[in-house]
Amino acid sequence: MKVNSLGLTVVVLRALCSTAFAQTVITTSTIDGGGLHATSANYAMDGSLGGIGGVSSASADTVKDGYIGQLTEVVSIVVTAQPNSVGIGSTALLSGTATLDDSTVASLSGSDLAWSSPNEPYPVAAISQSGVLTPVTGNLWVPTPAVVSGYYRGVTSNTTLVVFAPDGNNDGIADWWRLAYFGTTSSNSPYCATCDADGTGQDNLFKYVAGLNPTNPASIFVLKITPVAGQPTQKMLTYDPILVGSGQVYMVQFTTNLVGASYAALATMSGPTTNGAQANVIDTQATQTLKFYRVNISLP
Repeated sequence: MKVNSLGLTVVVLRALCSTAFAQTVITTSTIDGGGLHATSANYAMDGSLGGIGGVSSASADTVKDGYIGQLTEVVSIVVTAQPNSVGIGSTALLSGTATLDDSTVASLSGSDLAWSSPNEPYPVAAISQSGVLTPVTGNLWVPTPAVVSGYYRGVTSNTTLVVFAPDGNNDGIADWWRLAYFGTTSSNSPYCATCDADGTGQDNLFKYVAGLNPTNPASIFVLKITPVAGQPTQKMLTYDPILVGSGQVYMVQFTTNLVGASYAALATMSGPTTNGAQANVIDTQATQTLKFYRVNISLP
């Protein structure tokens, strides 16, 4: 105890401890003069000024927790559609994942990306800002692929999904077609596949495949056979209407005997040529006494 000249009492306390005890409670480390770097036997840390945050490493791993702002770059993204096969009347939800330059992965909702498709407006009608894809509402005969592109922070990725027309009756006629012409998806008479709703002799399934109107008697498929001028052994075959780009496959066939007829593809022909509404082919060897033709229309 000491008394200074001002009359104040100063008490000096001294704590003593052994060197051995100190070594048990102190972890050896080194700190640079600025206080920004610290190492020990188990870790190394680079800290920002004031110890707000930094990079800590242990073995081969690097952890960046504690930064005020995490600075990363997007390396790649993967976009997906759920489901990846969507029917008319339904929707698909688009989303994605992003891989960053520190090898972390971030989930991206549909609203995180900018969406586009080269297949708009067919068979993709629209994609909302939240990533909801809506297909066309009709005029789709066969399952049709569509490419969708997602853009996120300078990186673009594509995915492909399939748009199809549901067939609730499983009879070959899409639901949208019955709804468009009959106002129902029922397969009862006169809407059944084998029914002839307008009495033309061409049933509903044929009219669906051929792209005709089943409620209009004037909407029929026609095949005409005419001579070729100056070519007595040739015949011109003209058929219409045809659809281009909807998936229909037209095959000209022939037989020489209608009794128990067995039709074969017409191999002796040139063409077809088309103006987009009708097609013409020429049978270059129409030499038989009797030769009958038909056009088979199918969907893949």
